Amino acid sequence: MSNCVRLKVGVSPADALGLRGLGVKLGVDLTRQESAEYLGYEFDSARLTLGGHVDFGSIFIPRLHLVPGVDLVIQDNLKIYSLNGEAQFIFGEGSTYGYVGGGIGVHLTRFDIIETGGQGNAINVTVPDDTKVTLNIPVGFRKRVGPGVLWFGELKMIIADQEEDSSLRLSLGLAFGASD
Repeated sequence: MSNCVRLKVGVSPADALGLRGLGVKLGVDLTRQESAEYLGYEFDSARLTLGGHVDFGSIFIPRLHLVPGVDLVIQDNLKIYSLNGEAQFIFGEGSTYGYVGGGIGVHLTRFDIIETGGQGNAINVTVPDDTKVTLNIPVGFRKRVGPGVLWFGELKMIIADQEEDSSLRLSLGLAFGASD
């Protein structure tokens, strides 16, 4: 019984899981279709992204936060719903600080009906939906702009099993709530 009491007393409120903040973001998702003719790396597609995240606070150590999120990627007749389970390690102190993290993403790719063919010969083609699992590596910074309000910039590498499903996502956003 005394071991249980000591454990509960040893945990500070800042180290416990709970709702610590919410964020919204807007960005661009850069992708490339596989091609053997390029020696370097070029992006041939830019898609609009809208998203959000929830900061559930510390896990294991005070500066390691559980930050799951969701993004919607939009391009023409394509929509990708990206569900992300990530942890972020926060470094630096003061009004501006950085973070680096990692996690797993599930990307639900949904196509609208695609119309092909020339004028008068249009054919509607339905492309099957797809689901992919990815490895996500976010790197970013946050800057406090007021009590409980931060703006942030993030670069996220999304690594999938095929090159056309991998991307580089750049986002800017606002976070509301705790800022540690």
